[in-house]
Amino acid sequence: MKTGTLLNPTAEVPSRLREEIQKHFPGREISDLSIRYYESVEDVGYEYFTQKVLSACQDLEAVRYLEPFISFVCLGEALILSEEGIVVYDTDENDRCTETGPFWLVTAKKA
Repeated sequence: MKTGTLLNPTAEVPSRLREEIQKHFPGREISDLSIRYYESVEDVGYEYFTQKVLSACQDLEAVRYLEPFISFVCLGEALILSEEGIVVYDTDENDRCTETGPFWLVTAKKA
C-alpha cells in the first residue's frame, strides 16, 4: 500500500480526465482542485489511517494495534463516497484497471 500521488496543477492533465473535470466542475480551474492518483481504493483507506488517524492519536499505543483489523478497502470506499468529487478510472492503455483502481480522485481544495 502507498499514498496517492498528488497531481501537480502545472503538469499536463490527460485529456479524458480533463473532460470529466470540465463536466463535473464547470468553470473551475485545475489549480482549484485536488487531483490524486491511486493504484487502489485500499491505498485511500491506508493513507487516511496513517496520515489522519495515527497522527491524531500518536499518544495512544492501542491505536497501532487496530491496524491489522481494519479493512482499508472498506475505509477507502467510505472516504471516497463521503467526498464531494469524482473518481475517474485510468483505463487509457491500462489492461489491469478494475473497479478498485487505478483511478484519479478529484475534489475541490479545502480552504
